[in-house]
Amino acid sequence: MDHPGNRGILNKMEYQWAALSELTGNVDLVCSSKRGPVLNGKLAGEYPITGRWFDSLNHYALFYSYVTKCAETGEYDFLYIRYPLALPSFLGFLRKARRANPHVKIVVEIATFPYRREFQSPKRRILLMLDNLGRGRLKNYVDMIVTFYGQSEIFGVPCLQLRNGVDVHRIRLRDGARSDDQFAMISVGNLAERHGLDRVLHGMARYVNQPGAKRTTLHVVGDGPAMADLTVLTTRLGIDDYVRFHGLKSGPELDAVFDEADIALDSLAIHRLHLPCSSSLKAREYCARGIPFVLASDDPDFPAELPFVHRIPSNEAPLDLSILVEFYAHLRGTIPTVQQEMRCYAKEHLTWQAKLEPVVHYLREERIGERFEEHHR
Repeated sequence: MDHPGNRGILNKMEYQWAALSELTGNVDLVCSSKRGPVLNGKLAGEYPITGRWFDSLNHYALFYSYVTKCAETGEYDFLYIRYPLALPSFLGFLRKARRANPHVKIVVEIATFPYRREFQSPKRRILLMLDNLGRGRLKNYVDMIVTFYGQSEIFGVPCLQLRNGVDVHRIRLRDGARSDDQFAMISVGNLAERHGLDRVLHGMARYVNQPGAKRTTLHVVGDGPAMADLTVLTTRLGIDDYVRFHGLKSGPELDAVFDEADIALDSLAIHRLHLPCSSSLKAREYCARGIPFVLASDDPDFPAELPFVHRIPSNEAPLDLSILVEFYAHLRGTIPTVQQEMRCYAKEHLTWQAKLEPVVHYLREERIGERFEEHHR
């Protein structure tokens, strides 16, 4: 998890850890790093051999050996797991955890489903093949799957419907002081096909040379499999002067880029993954920062009446920047306190404490563990 590209995933896990700790009592967060397993933010052991060629071996073998030992203590009432694919090491961990404590409740979160189109490289396709062979066994060990896309059952396991959340207090409110003669957009994430930035680039190529067009900039923060294609497309469209690829940013450096932007971009091509709706982390973080954003797919957390969301069709059409610039100008003119209103909306509707309540309710209904029950008395 110490790879910079995994920062968003780790942020989410830490947000969930804090929320579940508040809601249920004592919770441990265990994840893998290049050096060894990490328990509650501290290195809990070191792999004997490290390096690029050993990362997969360490993660899929030695890391699961460590978490298996943790589970076999029988001290845990429930396990909340981000789905790592149904590989033999993960299935072995589940089997031993269940054997050590038959009453433990095992909840697995599948962040994206279906996820086949996210596995395009040769290595990841091999992992997907192994997953195809093993995932039918999940129903033998997993009590509930958390999903964000409306499924009632996955791999024979019943599903619990959640929406993604955010830890508002860990996200700085954007500095909204911006010039009226410029217009800037920002996209943040692990660059992939689903983000649809090609739609934005084609829209910019149409807009920037129009009479009366504002000086426009697109800030792209992140890296990923789509980066090479996006840089080539930017050059082919002749808009290199209008696009800034910042690479991976976090903390104050990321805050500074947000301060240069007027509008943020959610994932604009979710339809390419054949997903029925969206529940992206980035949209929730944009809301917490107080920066209006563009949404291209249905997201129940952001109903149609919200004035700070600009909606576009979920298709392959280029982004119409003329309409987007007008939207932003109207928003600034009619709701000068939009940043504060977005922040309040995030606090009221988007916190992980609120989003994880269905999980806590499920665990409470199952009446697991005296420690868990005492926390709710």
